[in-house]
Amino acid sequence: MKKSIVNLIKLFLILSPFFDIITAFMIKIFDINFTISMLVRFFVLFICLFYLIFIYNQKDKKYFLLVVGVIFIYLLIFLTIMVINKDISILLYEGKNAIKTFYLPILLITFFAISKENKDFVFDKIIIIVYIVYLLGIFIPDILGIGFDSYEVTKTGSVGFFYTANEVSAIISILMPFFLFYLYQKKNFILTVLFIGILVFDILSIGTKGPLLSFFIILGIIVFIYIIYLLNVKLYKILALFISVLALFIFFISFYLPQTAFYKNIKVHLDFLGVDNVFEVLTDYKLFDHFVFSSRLSFLNNTYQNYNNSSLEEKLFGIGYMENYNTNLESTKMIEMDYFDILFRHGVIGFIIYMGIFIYFLIKFINSTIFLKSFPFKVCNYLSLTLILLLSFITGHVLLAPSVSIFIVVIFVKKGDMLCEN
Repeated sequence: MKKSIVNLIKLFLILSPFFDIITAFMIKIFDINFTISMLVRFFVLFICLFYLIFIYNQKDKKYFLLVVGVIFIYLLIFLTIMVINKDISILLYEGKNAIKTFYLPILLITFFAISKENKDFVFDKIIIIVYIVYLLGIFIPDILGIGFDSYEVTKTGSVGFFYTANEVSAIISILMPFFLFYLYQKKNFILTVLFIGILVFDILSIGTKGPLLSFFIILGIIVFIYIIYLLNVKLYKILALFISVLALFIFFISFYLPQTAFYKNIKVHLDFLGVDNVFEVLTDYKLFDHFVFSSRLSFLNNTYQNYNNSSLEEKLFGIGYMENYNTNLESTKMIEMDYFDILFRHGVIGFIIYMGIFIYFLIKFINSTIFLKSFPFKVCNYLSLTLILLLSFITGHVLLAPSVSIFIVVIFVKKGDMLCEN
C-alpha cells in the first residue's frame, strides 16, 4: 500500500503538466468548463491525507494530525460564517476557493511526512522533466501558430497548450533556477544554447511580466557571482570572453524584443494610459499602479475597505471570496497579491495558521540548504526561494494556485543536491 501510494504521487507529479494541457483543451476547444487538473490535484491531496492518517508511523504523527485538524476546524468555522453572513448558495464557491488556498500548507505537511519514510519520494531531476514539458508545451504550439492566447482582449501573447498564463508563468519562474543549474551541470554547449533559446522565446511569447523579471534577476545574480569569481582567480581572458558573449546576448535580446508579445503588450499598455515617456509612470501613483501592478494596489484598497467595514468574526476568520454579496457592488475579483489575499479572505486567524505552517517549512528548507555541499546548487535554492516570496507579493498566483504551489512543496521537501548527481 505504502509503495503504491508513493509511486502514484510520483506519476502524478510527472504528468502534472499534461493534466493542465487536457484542461486547456477541454475549456478552449470543447467548451467544457471542467478542470480535470484540479480534480486530480484534489484527489492527490486526499491520497496524501490518507497516507498521513493511516500509514505514516513516526513520533511526530500526532503533531502533524493536530495541525491538519486545526486547518479543517478553521475551514469549517470559515464556511459556517460565510453561510450565515451570505447564503447557502455560496457554500460551494467559497469552499472550493478556501481549499485551493489551503492546498499548499496541507500538502507541505503530508509531503514532508511521506518524504521522511521514503527518502527517494521526490526523485532526482523530477523538476527538470516537468520543466522541459512546460517549455515544449509552450514552444512547439507557438512555433506552429496553434497556441492558445494568453489574453482574451487587447493584449497579445500565447501560452501554448496551457490555459492560464499567470499560473504557467509562475511555474516557469520559480523552477527556472533549477533548470539553469541543470544546464550548467550538463556542460553541453549545444544543449544549453538550444534550451536557453527556447526558454527566452517562451518568456517573451507569453507576454506576462513575471518570467522576464525572474530571468533578469537570476541572470544578474549569476553574472555578478561569476565575474567576482573570475576576478578573484585572475582569469582575465575568460572574463573578457564572458563579457563579450554577454554583450552579444543582450544585443540579440534588444534586437528581438520589439517583435515579441511582451514588448507589444508594454506598448499597448502605455498607449492605453496615454503615456509618452515611460518615466512618467514613476512619478504618478495611478500610472504606477496600473502599469507595474496591473491595478492590484487599487484592488487591495477596495478589499481592505470591505475588510475594515466587516464584522468582528469576519476580521478574525475572513470575508471570503465574494465581496459585497447580493449588492450592486458584488465582486469576486482577487487582489492577486497572495499575502493580502490570505489575510483578507481568511482573516487574522486563517492568516496565522497558513503563514505559521509556511514559515515553519520555509525555515526547515533554509536550514537544510545551508549544509549543501554544492555552492551553485545552494545559490539555486536561494534564488528559487527569493522568486517564490517576491512573485507571491508582486504578481500572485503562486501560493494560492495548486498547480504552482505543488512545485513549491516539491522544492521544500526535496533532499540534498538532487541535481548534482548525473
